[in-house]
Amino acid sequence: MCHNLLTLAWGDTHLTEQKETILVASWDPILADVRKAILEKEGFEVLQAKGSTGVRDLCKKKKVNLVLIGYSLPPSEKRKVWVEARKECKTPILQLYQGAEPELVESNAFAHESQTPDDFVKSVRSVLRRLNN
Repeated sequence: MCHNLLTLAWGDTHLTEQKETILVASWDPILADVRKAILEKEGFEVLQAKGSTGVRDLCKKKKVNLVLIGYSLPPSEKRKVWVEARKECKTPILQLYQGAEPELVESNAFAHESQTPDDFVKSVRSVLRRLNN
């Protein structure tokens, strides 16, 4: 069975549902691992990239439904991640930020870094829901 498929079996009937894949771009491995654990618990497949090169490579290999940019990336690297995500993933981006206001860039969505895990998942689901509507 593929890792990105969830298969439910009811007697002779098999339903297969594709998990949504989220690519987390962050330079802080601890924060990236926390986000990954939260999202995987909610049923998402999570890929991790340390910067723009990792984003480009993973997007070429796998269909990504959402790119999540952590606040730990420096502004110049965030811009590179945005470019690679737009070029290779062609998917929405959720950028996490600290402080009062996010940096003004082309955006699908922003979420404050200090959200509770439940609010974090709600932000992710909100972006994905807008994509699917």
